[in-house]
Amino acid sequence: PYEDQNGVIISYTISVSVQETGESDVYTTSDPTLELAGLMIYTTYGIEIAASTSVGQGPFTQEFNVTTLEEAPSAPPTNFQATAVTSTTASLSWGPPPVDSQNGVLIQYTINVTVQETEERFQLTSPTTSLEVTDLKPFRTYLCIIAASTSVGLGPFAAVVQVKTLEDVPASSPVNVSSSDVTSTSAVISWGPPPYEDQNGVIINYTISVSVQETG
Repeated sequence: PYEDQNGVIISYTISVSVQETGESDVYTTSDPTLELAGLMIYTTYGIEIAASTSVGQGPFTQEFNVTTLEEAPSAPPTNFQATAVTSTTASLSWGPPPVDSQNGVLIQYTINVTVQETEERFQLTSPTTSLEVTDLKPFRTYLCIIAASTSVGLGPFAAVVQVKTLEDVPASSPVNVSSSDVTSTSAVISWGPPPYEDQNGVIINYTISVSVQETG
């Protein structure tokens, strides 16, 4: 206020401190405005201002806070892991990006998944740092990448992590079953494996059931 100036104001001293760390800087200007550049993303700064005459500096204002805006994360989630639980279920877990790379409040994680054998793609999301994925195909390799999001946008993806679901029994029977070289006492039976998408693992043997049909 004018009645407290006690002379001609020749400069202002601005004290700027980082609330989280206490680190501070001091600026001096003759103008009643100051643009603070090079601030950290989504960081709260405490600011105090004092005026000076030719005699000296007066008292600082009461501290007030300014919080810079959010941005998308600048680093991917950490320690991304994927583990097969069953033939159709996998467990994913990860940690958030480093604190100094989060750039805001993390609201979601996005996981992009590619089925290696078929190149089918789908996307998953999670608000937490773990996810159980169900309804997968048995004995398939899933390639997974993950990124974190703030309200501003999506950050970079982490390196690919792969997981292969466990084996299961075949979902369908052998195909093209036929007989040949039939004699009065023998016959050769041949067939093809179940369709690839129904094999659900490595075929290790075939079981042949033979029954006598009455011929009348």
